[in-house]
Amino acid sequence: MSDRPRCIVNARELEAFERPQSPTGDGVGWRIRKLSDAAGLTRMGVSMREIEPGLAGTHLHYHDVEEEWAYVLSGRGRVRIEPLELPVRPGNFVAFPPGPRPHHFIAEGDEPLVLLEGGERRPGEDCRTYPELGVRVRNGKDESLDPATLPAFEGAARQIVHLDRVEERALPHALTPAAIRHQRDLDRAAGMQRQALSWVRLEPGIESTTFHTHERTDEWVLLLSGNAELRLGDERHVVGAGDFVAHPAKGPPHVMRASSEVTYLMGGEHIDDDVVIYPERGMRLTSAGFEPIAP
Repeated sequence: MSDRPRCIVNARELEAFERPQSPTGDGVGWRIRKLSDAAGLTRMGVSMREIEPGLAGTHLHYHDVEEEWAYVLSGRGRVRIEPLELPVRPGNFVAFPPGPRPHHFIAEGDEPLVLLEGGERRPGEDCRTYPELGVRVRNGKDESLDPATLPAFEGAARQIVHLDRVEERALPHALTPAAIRHQRDLDRAAGMQRQALSWVRLEPGIESTTFHTHERTDEWVLLLSGNAELRLGDERHVVGAGDFVAHPAKGPPHVMRASSEVTYLMGGEHIDDDVVIYPERGMRLTSAGFEPIAP
């Protein structure tokens, strides 16, 4: 085993940034740990957000282009997806497609509401709208707007699902049938199109997939429970609960083997023209299927 590379970080050991840095009096405040930035992802953002009871985790907002999502790790509260307001608890996944679905979380109870959250990074295309503030942010610049001119809000209950209500499927890998993931696809259940998010369970001694890397998509995992050996290129590392592992596109090939029963969240992107390389099998996977890699 060798020292950990940058792509492996422990979520709880990362510095938490307090936002806002001074009280605003508007009931909004949070602490955030920027996992993807620390671990080297660039195509998407993944963070851990903590919200104290009685506070909202962001100002109510929506994106014109970017998809966002959040998974409740602990605590309880409510999510506003205008015009709806729904309770959330650990295991809830909430999808935020682009468009007029203003949203934010509000923490309740006696402990912080802790979210794993993520989304796309399309700063040149995207625009954020804050209807209660009367502000639109485009290319980092604030623009005033009249909330009366905004379209009707389209928040829907189908944007939120709970882990317990999503079917767990046994998914053996086509090249390694013994590599069986027990997987619940939260993204599709809640209507995501481009961002991928699944809950996965591995039985002891089982590998997560076939040793591989992606040419065009980023991947990541956050371990929720158990321990595993991560094979990353020529190195091996022990990872466990709280560890976030980033796999940038064209990064080293990788696979995990569970040392005990392991559960984790796995994320990435749905991109039709992605290419998956299996270097030890001499194979690659494209939209047309598996094919040998030319020597």
